[in-house]
Amino acid sequence: MMDKEIIGQIIGIIAATLAVISFQQKTHKYIVAFQLAANVAFILNFGLIGNTAGAILNGVALVRALVFVNKGRKWADNPLWLWFFCGLCIAAGWYTWTDWRTILPTLGMICTTVAFWIKTPMYVRMMAFTSSPLWLVYNSISTPPAIGGIVTEVVNMISIIIAIMRLDLKKNKVNNIQK
Repeated sequence: MMDKEIIGQIIGIIAATLAVISFQQKTHKYIVAFQLAANVAFILNFGLIGNTAGAILNGVALVRALVFVNKGRKWADNPLWLWFFCGLCIAAGWYTWTDWRTILPTLGMICTTVAFWIKTPMYVRMMAFTSSPLWLVYNSISTPPAIGGIVTEVVNMISIIIAIMRLDLKKNKVNNIQK
């Protein structure tokens, strides 16, 4: 591995840490804020290891996070944003097309876009979970494999399951007992 690839992989581990922490947050705003920081790190990670599709899609995710962290404000609540970012993901997938593998992160990013559009943290976590297997396969079969991305998706899936059990199912159980 070249020095820039090693640095890229280290930055990928930092990105993984930020992404995993995001799903343990209690509010939509903090979930998206940690994702924003992870996106910056993933852009650097993918750029340094030579993965253009991953870098560009995370660039889209960065801009998306800047808008979605402002949900609750009139301008950021416009449903056109959801369609704009889904369309941008498709355009980025088309632009970076190399082979069938490019479909995986494109679909994953669309799933995450829909997830972060949703306001309720429980549903954010559930929808975001659908993205992880797509990115996991993509990161695993990329050349070179994106180690930080692989770690992120494995730990994200575990983290999301824990967060759902800790924050969502427990909360629903308490609400049902109180009724």
